[in-house]
Amino acid sequence: MLKLSAPAIFMIAAATALSVSAPAAAQQDSGKRQVSITVGFPAGGTYHAITMLISRHMGRHLAGNPNIIVQPKPGAGSLVAANYIANVAPKDGTALGVVGGGVILEPLFGNKKAQFDPRKLNWLGSISTETSICAVWHASKAKTLADAQAHQVVAGSSGRGSRTWTYPTAMNNTLGTKFKVIAGFKGASGIEQAWQNGEVDSFCGYGWGGIVARHPDWIRDKKFNAIAQFGYTKNKDLPDVPLILDLMKTDKDRAAMKLLVVDTYVAWPMIAPPGVPAATLASLRKAYLDTLADKALLAEAAKLRFEVDPVKGVDIQSRVSEVYASPKDVIAHAKKISGL
Repeated sequence: MLKLSAPAIFMIAAATALSVSAPAAAQQDSGKRQVSITVGFPAGGTYHAITMLISRHMGRHLAGNPNIIVQPKPGAGSLVAANYIANVAPKDGTALGVVGGGVILEPLFGNKKAQFDPRKLNWLGSISTETSICAVWHASKAKTLADAQAHQVVAGSSGRGSRTWTYPTAMNNTLGTKFKVIAGFKGASGIEQAWQNGEVDSFCGYGWGGIVARHPDWIRDKKFNAIAQFGYTKNKDLPDVPLILDLMKTDKDRAAMKLLVVDTYVAWPMIAPPGVPAATLASLRKAYLDTLADKALLAEAAKLRFEVDPVKGVDIQSRVSEVYASPKDVIAHAKKISGL
């Protein structure tokens, strides 16, 4: 799980500013190699903040100590960035990406806009796993899961393929909830704003660490009710919130939902393009893990209250292979219940 203190909002803003100035600084040091990290989400959000943190330290662990530039390329729940890394970016180790875990499922479910095979992407790792929650705002008529089964609940979404789309849709199709999913919001901050303004009732698929980080006052003042949590196991901070896998009524639904929550394990992944030479990939994976063990990074992460509990790239690669080896009927059912 990822945690960020309220004062860290200023530090995230500073990190965003650094991402703008970094290209100019890199150009001034023309004799130094440059590595770019394309982020599939807007500047200023959690994905961007994590990438900025890593970028400030990873250069020390790469051959030649290159400059690292972070380039936001948001769109379609990071599908735009994933397509870029898979098909356009150079395959020499100088171009990396950070995408949402949900992109793993898009090609599996036949989305023609996903022009890549996740098994061929080279996964470097993730800073940690994450727990997502389905929550309703305090002003909503629905306060509990039973209420969401009885009344229509408007849920904000960043778009098809994101967990803010698949999770409430899957709950509708397995638990009989009545979420009306409205897509088009720009990331978590856009849904948060709509939540506060009363434009939507629910934020379903919200990273628990993100809400602790951005709005601890919402927890303190009971501004929302968490009605379900998504992951393979319960988060220790949410012992009384039901785990979605435990709520499934049939083995068929449970198997499909287990497939859908793979992004809680992958969480905040960094990738390299297909076709990167094996020696280069090994070097990148080592550099990524060494970065997350770097004392300077850990000190900065502690100030930001980022929890660093790395998931290895080889483990993500194995999990992706497992997902694609799922029985066809499970894949078909997961696609059906998620609306993808």
